[in-house]
Amino acid sequence: MSAPAAGRACIAALDVGTTAVKACLFTPGLKLLACSVQEYALHTQNGRVEADGDVYLAAAARGMAAALAAAPGWRPAALGLATQGETLAPVDADGWPLRPFLVWLDGRAQAQAGQLARALPGQAFYQATGLPEITGALPLAKALWLRREEPETFARAEKILLLEDWLLYWLTGRFVAEPSLHTSSGWFHLGRDGWWDEALDAAGLPADKLPQLIGCGAVAGPLLAGPASALGLPAGIPVCAGAMAQAAAALAAGCTEPGAVTETTGTALVAAACTDAPVFAGPQAHHVTIYRHALPGKFLYLPIGNTAGMALRWFRDQFCPDLPAGGAGYAALDALAAAVPPGCGGLVFLPFLAGSVDPDTCPEARAAFFGAGLSTGRAHFARAVLESVAFLLRDFFALLEDLGCPVRQVRSLGGGASSALWMQIKADVCARPFTVPGCAEATAMGAALLAGWGTGLIAPGQLPESGQAARYAPGPAAGAYEDAYRLYKALYAAVRPLFRP
Repeated sequence: MSAPAAGRACIAALDVGTTAVKACLFTPGLKLLACSVQEYALHTQNGRVEADGDVYLAAAARGMAAALAAAPGWRPAALGLATQGETLAPVDADGWPLRPFLVWLDGRAQAQAGQLARALPGQAFYQATGLPEITGALPLAKALWLRREEPETFARAEKILLLEDWLLYWLTGRFVAEPSLHTSSGWFHLGRDGWWDEALDAAGLPADKLPQLIGCGAVAGPLLAGPASALGLPAGIPVCAGAMAQAAAALAAGCTEPGAVTETTGTALVAAACTDAPVFAGPQAHHVTIYRHALPGKFLYLPIGNTAGMALRWFRDQFCPDLPAGGAGYAALDALAAAVPPGCGGLVFLPFLAGSVDPDTCPEARAAFFGAGLSTGRAHFARAVLESVAFLLRDFFALLEDLGCPVRQVRSLGGGASSALWMQIKADVCARPFTVPGCAEATAMGAALLAGWGTGLIAPGQLPESGQAARYAPGPAAGAYEDAYRLYKALYAAVRPLFRP
């Protein structure tokens, strides 16, 4: 594929998610010119989740071709990246994958996680990494699994990379990485802003198998001719290191100072709060995930709920087979739920279809509806799902404020932000105004912003204003949710002793 003709300069960005790549083009003012979403399938079996490297490259090529076709007259002058975290990619000296990548959802290394937990006690691990616990999904545990279960592959591996690292190598020929992505690896020390030797020793992972750290937004190198041809981009344009998806989205949404908070209602519910000096709670307190921000010297608190939009999809797929798929189905659910008053007539839902992370670490937690009567209909159940996510978000805000992180302004991202009903429920339940930024593709925008800073296409430190698509203030219904929220909390406390692994 030939490079596009000369035109006005723009910034290309790749947002490489769990099941899709989004290829986007932005002006230097961060106006979205084009976006193409290309989905792909993962290999799943017996709790193992893998992906072939070529799948990501093919999706990126299709997506960038479509984005370029949708924005004639624009010429990409830089390329930025943002990716999922924790996907492990062992490669040889030529950067060639030695096996399918271990996707972040893959939990096969649970036995190795237990071994590491004995070597790296919980509180020490949390204060070093900001991660509440060592699980089988952790790249540190995956690397130990690889060393134990596939020793030949481990020995042949020139580098043990994460997904963004591998893409940067494919694009530039350099083994480099940025710190926000590696925050969730288990081998990154927040205080040292670099590799944690004690963790690497515990896993038997030599530091020279890891890539070189560069800053978020730093130029990794010029785009090589082969990848340029595959993507349809001009060879030689600068390729910039980006940030882990949540960090990139928080940056784009303006979560750069204490008091600014984003919430993303996608598959999961994730809040992100900026802090200059994170508080590592004591051993008896609940541990909130802490990430390195894309900005040097700043950090993000990240309370997490495993199932938010996924809970709504589960309800639609399992109990509403008459509703269409996609956006039309969610709009139909909104219409149903809007006909029910706040509190759902006493019906409440616990949204823990795949365990609880925050505000209570309970992997065995499961979902429950409570309070149905003879007059309870499908619309009540639909609204109860929406309200439960808002209750969980209210808990997240309480966690953040307990850590000394005020929640003054909330910016909403993800698919849930497109539902006016859901947004109003959140504003009422949390008693705070919520805004939806003007650009829906915040993760890709964050990658483009970092690339703009790194190349001078955007003045370093400048945060172009994307505007807001909508604003939701607490309304008259806010008081009506107090009883429902207390019931939600009481229900969880009552059933928690019943949860079993």
